[in-house]
Amino acid sequence: MRLLFLKNYRKVLSAVWAVCFALGFVAGVWIGPSIATRMANRRTAHDQAPPADTVSSADVEPVQGFSAESRQTQEASDTPERQPEIMIMPAKGRTVGAYGWYRDSAMDDWRFRDGLDIECVPGTSVAAALSGSVTEVSRARDGGYSVSLKHAGDVNTAYVNLRAVWVDVGQQVAAGKPLGDIGAATSASGGVLRFMVECDGQSKDPAVCLGQRF
Repeated sequence: MRLLFLKNYRKVLSAVWAVCFALGFVAGVWIGPSIATRMANRRTAHDQAPPADTVSSADVEPVQGFSAESRQTQEASDTPERQPEIMIMPAKGRTVGAYGWYRDSAMDDWRFRDGLDIECVPGTSVAAALSGSVTEVSRARDGGYSVSLKHAGDVNTAYVNLRAVWVDVGQQVAAGKPLGDIGAATSASGGVLRFMVECDGQSKDPAVCLGQRF
């Protein structure tokens, strides 16, 4: 009885293995081409995909506010722009000599006056006609002092025949800043200021320049 069971069991096991093998073969035949097709499609899609773009440093635009150009622009915009100044009268007084040619009655000849002569009360303060820096302080043989200033826009002014000077060479002065006072004995009233103006190295009539923007 036991031998009969073992014989039948072996037959049944062999039949089960045969059925499993047949099912596996059928599944492989049916599923295999589908998997192969999917893998082939994936490889084709990968091969056809465009390559990733490479970006060089030259193609990268700088972030606004961090580039050198933007920093320079910002610094320039932060720097206050210089406002033109109006040339003011350097001293209170009366004009006694105009700029240009004049006839000297004492010497009986023609002479050129390179500035504006302003008669002042002794002790009158002489101020800078424009903001600038002191470029020269000198003393004439007759005892009077002269002060020269350099201003923006290649403009220069000079103040001649001062009794005393209150500024030094290299000093920055604002328009209206006292440079000294008038009082050298060059006229019966006690002092005459010679005020001179140069623009781009050319002598100019101070009377024309006064009240103008520089």
